[in-house]
Amino acid sequence: MIKSKLRVLTGLHIGGSDDTMKIGGIDSAVVKREVYANPDGTINYDGTGKKITEPYIPGSSLKGKVRSLLEHSFGLIREQKRLLSDKAGKPVDSSFANRLEGNLKKKANLIITLFGESAGSGDNENTKITRAIFRDTFLTKESRKLYLEGKIPLSEEKAENTINRVTVTANPRFMERVPAGVEFDFEVVLRKFDEDKDLPLAKTLELGLKLLENDALGGGGSRGNGKIEFAIYQRDDRDIAQEIATLMKEIEESL
Repeated sequence: MIKSKLRVLTGLHIGGSDDTMKIGGIDSAVVKREVYANPDGTINYDGTGKKITEPYIPGSSLKGKVRSLLEHSFGLIREQKRLLSDKAGKPVDSSFANRLEGNLKKKANLIITLFGESAGSGDNENTKITRAIFRDTFLTKESRKLYLEGKIPLSEEKAENTINRVTVTANPRFMERVPAGVEFDFEVVLRKFDEDKDLPLAKTLELGLKLLENDALGGGGSRGNGKIEFAIYQRDDRDIAQEIATLMKEIEESL
């Protein structure tokens, strides 16, 4: 199991559903839940305390992004484009892995073992149980307490414009984000089976999380959104690029 604080370093947008459309309001809201909170930031499940609406990060968003980054870093998406052409783009599955050879095939099977595959998309005779379980990631009680005390907000509104290159007119839209500084309790469970003893599953998962720190979570990453960090990996003399390179080498050598 990996447990850590997930810190938002730049505004984070993971979209939820908007019940109503308001003129001048938010065009794209973040996903939220309702809870009953105590003044110390803990949650009551009996309906007592202050009812608040707070953002959270779905486990599916974390799992999907980490898997995508690993598939790219292992060269699997490049190979998928070469072999499947316009049918490329889906998560790596057994039917694709069976077309590969050597280390690429081993990497594809490593991804499938760690993250699983959709029903009917792979080898039904050799179904693998997903090893990595990504929990929904909720606010830390410390961040919730700061919000209850009025010291931090849990959402912010960011305006973005699309500029018409001919008429030079702006088309503004408003995105809701979780502000920088908010923290979440992150947890991922790694199942271990006897047949996995020679597979670098833990190192691959760690690599995926570090790739995520070096990339962006949620929408608008190329526009500054979604930079995060995991407290468990932070240190003053850290060189994340070197950490990623070292893990990549160790995984290559173990396959």
